[in-house]
Amino acid sequence: MHDTEMGLRDRKRIETRTRIAESARTLALEQDIDRTTIEQIAARADISPRTFFNYFESKEDAVLGHTELDLSAEALEAHLRTVAGEPAAQAVVDLAFLVFGDTFGDERHRNERKELIVRFPQLMRRQVTRMTAVAEAMTGAVRTVLERDPAWGPEAATPQAAEMLLGMVMTALRTSARSDGSDPEQVRTQVVALMRDTAARITAD
Repeated sequence: MHDTEMGLRDRKRIETRTRIAESARTLALEQDIDRTTIEQIAARADISPRTFFNYFESKEDAVLGHTELDLSAEALEAHLRTVAGEPAAQAVVDLAFLVFGDTFGDERHRNERKELIVRFPQLMRRQVTRMTAVAEAMTGAVRTVLERDPAWGPEAATPQAAEMLLGMVMTALRTSARSDGSDPEQVRTQVVALMRDTAARITAD
């Protein structure tokens, strides 16, 4: 799947959400999270406060910068339709890009998030809760991918298999993005090739 196939609406949503998160992080680091308001974040991101709530539930969520698209059942089903018919490995890689956006190579973002959690420990509980919710939603989506793939099917599409495959994809995506840059198509191709090579070597044992 090429980047141009991601809907314009999704790309704009990712861009806006990322801009809001960057504004929130910058303000929190400049003046402390308790002094940062949603109105300030919205003004710096050049949006209205009402628009802010279309992307984040709170300033804490914005500061943490969760840039993935909505993980509702409807949104995930729409993403699954986008990758329908692809081999499982390719479909899971593309699903991860659709949900998280092209943020895997953003080392600065990761470092800022770490700094924020160290400076503002109250963010840790929210971060853990969010990570758990994202993992559960994505694992369910990957199970659906596997269930629909003739090479897997419902019996093989266990939660454990979905978690393992998703873990491989996310690790490979982050590693490839850090070492090879953030060109989405290049990263996708390399990750799928890596997964197929790894699978071939495992089955050859």
